[in-house]
Amino acid sequence: MRLHQQGRSLTVETPAKLNLFLELLGRRPDGYHELETLLISVGLYDTLVFTPADSDQIELVWGSRGTGLPADLPVDERNLIIRAARLLRQHTGTNQGAHITLHKRIPVEAGMGGGSSDAAATLVGLNRVWKLGLPMSELHNLAATLGSDVNFFLDSPVAAVGRGRGEQITPVDVRGVLPFVIVKPHSGCSTAAVFRHVQLPSAPKSITTLCSALGTGQTQHVAKLLHNALQAPVVDLNVDVALTLQTLQQQDVLAAGMTGSGSACFGLCRSVRQARTIARRLSSQELGQVFSATSLT
Repeated sequence: MRLHQQGRSLTVETPAKLNLFLELLGRRPDGYHELETLLISVGLYDTLVFTPADSDQIELVWGSRGTGLPADLPVDERNLIIRAARLLRQHTGTNQGAHITLHKRIPVEAGMGGGSSDAAATLVGLNRVWKLGLPMSELHNLAATLGSDVNFFLDSPVAAVGRGRGEQITPVDVRGVLPFVIVKPHSGCSTAAVFRHVQLPSAPKSITTLCSALGTGQTQHVAKLLHNALQAPVVDLNVDVALTLQTLQQQDVLAAGMTGSGSACFGLCRSVRQARTIARRLSSQELGQVFSATSLT
């Protein structure tokens, strides 16, 4: 997360993420699944501009939007930005307002954490703009009530293991830079529908070996350890995801996988140059939104 103050306005650039590993460990009493996941930040950013308002209104407007994003993206309570702002106001008792402009580039319904990243940026941004002075520990408590990935984006580590619903974050070391080509198909995925179709593994895979490989920079070893327990049910539910994975596997990438509950898929490449070359090639095939991006450093 990158912050820049200009006059009364604060600009926050907040990244997307990919899940290199996601395993289901069991069902929880609250209806969610206990999981273990490896999240890695990648250099694809949404930009939010926060300006304190003279009234008590919280207004969200669209700035620029990336190609392929829907025209009817919500600016009301359905948007995590508004929910995060109102949660922060309710928690602190402030009646301050804000004008928020969102420049959207991270695909929606993609499993890349765009909504969660925007919510985290809102907590951090308004905490500063409204001069609330809340410590990061308090923001983490609020973040956990908004969504499973929001805590990851608050600290914006290069990579971290997420446990519980994904909100319990432990940073991990990453040596070097991982280059990716990312394809978000035209269709999205319903997280609720995906989880209704999952089956718990009898012997869950361990995340430990992948964490070790990331810390030593063994990219080819990392490629062999990619895993997402949600990928199989999504492939059954969404033909676009199946086609996208098949197309990526044909591009001579080290490995291909799906992030989160979909529908975005990624190929781990041998170099930044290869990722850019493949992205240019796939952009002409009308598969959806195509990006090349690297892990953050």
